[in-house]
Amino acid sequence: MLQPYVESRVPVARQQKILDTINANPLGSYVFSGPPGVGKTTLMREVERLARAAYSKNHGVYSATAMKYQKDATAVARGESVYGFMRPATVQNLADLRFRCSVFLDDVDKVSGSEFIRLQLFEFIDTICAERTPPTQLVMTTNMRKDEFAKFFGDAIAWRVFKHCVWVPMEREP
Repeated sequence: MLQPYVESRVPVARQQKILDTINANPLGSYVFSGPPGVGKTTLMREVERLARAAYSKNHGVYSATAMKYQKDATAVARGESVYGFMRPATVQNLADLRFRCSVFLDDVDKVSGSEFIRLQLFEFIDTICAERTPPTQLVMTTNMRKDEFAKFFGDAIAWRVFKHCVWVPMEREP
């Protein structure tokens, strides 16, 4: 069971509410947002640990920083082979086999604003957020607020993420 992390300076009562939500649905999809140092990445890693523990077999997991995803997507587009890179087709193939799939992307606000990466992310997120059983888990972290996320990534990506994920703001105490 997850416990509040006092050093994050997020009010303990707020942390407990977040943790209760995650403990109730450890395979849910979440976006943890807030300033640096509030524990977004730590919380994402804990959700990843819970997901891996819940489904140790027949469970595809992709976990990387968004910058690593961007670098790998660019390399694959150039025709290079990238070990461990999860393409949208991989997510779809796992879903067709009824395997559970989880995707963890840290610091999504750090990707470039290029049209190429927007298209790559759109295809990836569109595939992840497709309605299916079992659903694909998507967990991300960002320093952006919800409105900043929508402005940066555009309506096509934001709409899918907001529909698929629980947005979890993590603000420090004043």
